[in-house]
Amino acid sequence: MESTQLITLVVVAVVLVIGVVSFFASRIGVAAPLALTLVGVGVGAIPAIPHFEIEPSLVLTVILPPLLYAAARQVPFVDFRRNLRVIGFLAIVLVVVSAVLVGLLVHLLWATVPIALAIALGAVVAPPDAVAATSLGKRLGLPPRIVTILEGEGLVNDATALVLLATVLAIVTTTVRSPTVWMIGLSFLWAVVGAVLIGGILGAVAVTIRRRITEPVLDAAISLVIPFVAYLAGAFAHASGVVAVVVAGIIVGNQGAYRIRASFRLTEAGIWRIVTLLVENAVFLFMGFQLWPIVAEVASGRELLGTLGVAGLVIVLLVGVRFAAMPPLLWTIRRRYRRRAARADRSQGRFENVTEEDFQKRAANFRQLGIKQSPLQSFTRGIRARFGIVTKKDRAARDRIVAQLAELEKNPAPAPVEIDETTRARFTQAFQNFRKRLDVQNNDLTAERDQALGWRDGVILGLSGMRGVVTVAAVQTIPDGQPLRESLVLVAFAVAIVTLVVQGLLLPPVVRRLRPADDAPGSERTEVYELRKLMKDAGDTAVTAAVAGAETSGVPVRPGVLDEVNAQGATWLGRLEIWANADLTDPANEVEQFQQLRRVQLVAERAALRDAYERGAFSSEAIDVLRAALDSEEISIDAVDGRTTRG
Repeated sequence: MESTQLITLVVVAVVLVIGVVSFFASRIGVAAPLALTLVGVGVGAIPAIPHFEIEPSLVLTVILPPLLYAAARQVPFVDFRRNLRVIGFLAIVLVVVSAVLVGLLVHLLWATVPIALAIALGAVVAPPDAVAATSLGKRLGLPPRIVTILEGEGLVNDATALVLLATVLAIVTTTVRSPTVWMIGLSFLWAVVGAVLIGGILGAVAVTIRRRITEPVLDAAISLVIPFVAYLAGAFAHASGVVAVVVAGIIVGNQGAYRIRASFRLTEAGIWRIVTLLVENAVFLFMGFQLWPIVAEVASGRELLGTLGVAGLVIVLLVGVRFAAMPPLLWTIRRRYRRRAARADRSQGRFENVTEEDFQKRAANFRQLGIKQSPLQSFTRGIRARFGIVTKKDRAARDRIVAQLAELEKNPAPAPVEIDETTRARFTQAFQNFRKRLDVQNNDLTAERDQALGWRDGVILGLSGMRGVVTVAAVQTIPDGQPLRESLVLVAFAVAIVTLVVQGLLLPPVVRRLRPADDAPGSERTEVYELRKLMKDAGDTAVTAAVAGAETSGVPVRPGVLDEVNAQGATWLGRLEIWANADLTDPANEVEQFQQLRRVQLVAERAALRDAYERGAFSSEAIDVLRAALDSEEISIDAVDGRTTRG
């Protein structure tokens, strides 16, 4: 059989296996990555099937970027920002500590393995897999904050591990025998900072370009190449390509939701669902498939039992370190919340009743004092404010300015300072931003209180440390000729497969047993209803202004048109009001009845449209318009139905 035909046959077989295993895995309640890993191990044990290897560079350069980008697109930036400290601790501090401890353990057990090479193995096995944890978390219905933390950790920890791995491997291949803190620290700092800049620029450029594109095929093509461009640009700059991909994905996913056409985003979402389904599951299938050649190679050197024993100790160490980190992490979160709440209470009492007129007066006093900062600029500075970080220096500057204002208001100047209209407009915008910042602070604290992490969440986070594709791919980048290289590779494979299988099987019953606290029943539906009212008010205001402008221009809007526009918004609001107040536990609730009747109606309408299309009585253009309208209505009902089943 020719090589081309063989490759085609393998691809077809892999796609069929993925489809069949994923289908049955969902039926029996097992995560698809876990099931495919076991299938891969079983298939790899069949002697008649030839084994082949996948180049690690292919996984890290071609497979990993689109997987990370697809996951980053779906991460809400606000939730990511709120949990940035927790994600940073798990994805950076815990990964580095785990890598060093594993390195020390391996060096003690295998004295022939240099400490730098042992830490390289630690860097390989330290990062949990983003795909496995989040797929399990979403399927098990974990609280949104836990899912966000797992997603953020999985997206960032790969960068930490790969940067640390590259640093210590560079030490291994040179005359340097021990890593230095400065070398690792500077490498990691540039890897993160440079990658954030590159990913931010590429993400902003991608959104700007896609905002102006009118061809859906071109838009989809740009969406597919963004992760590879970001990864290669980061690697070219000797920064972290992984971080660049993640940053670009978060920017495109969050900013593009308001700037890219809805139809393009719908097409893009479908494309990325297909890509992630095939690529993710294929990686886990091949991960299990490649186990047996490594086992055979180590067994030929009579080192199998010793290697498996070291792997077991490494697994115990990794799991133990992760669980040991949970209590101090939870204590730190609660302590920081209390401190932030106390500061917020003081700020609330100081600024809650500040009106725009007071703000203008204080701004004038600032000009009189010769201070060039506005209250907003002194209260929130630069990018730190974007991530909710206020330093001691910021607080000291804010308190000093407040004291100066209080002193000035006790002894006001005899002649008030005049403010021109341009300056007044700038101060008005500053006041609105100032109030928005206070709202953000209060909402962050409310979310922290409502989604507080308890010991149950700590247990789930500790048990969610499954390793996966990065571990298997990265360990194979260890150069040939290193001491006990085959044993080190087998340790990494064993850590990945055992943690994925054992922890993946344990997590569902543990979650069901612990039943972590979720949002109150109906709270999400009430929020959707309130948010839709807010959106309707904004839309009504804009329509009123547009109608007034049309009347001024001499082309007034006809009453029937205005009534139809208002009826559309009122209809949606009425639906959501029923949805928010309905008892979804009742099989005959209003939402269920509406959906059933509307689906019957949609099926009949679609059948009539198809009949008209087949008869050729109407133009294809008219058919396409109405088909798109039916699709939109069906999508909206499916969206509400998905929330209903969760309620």
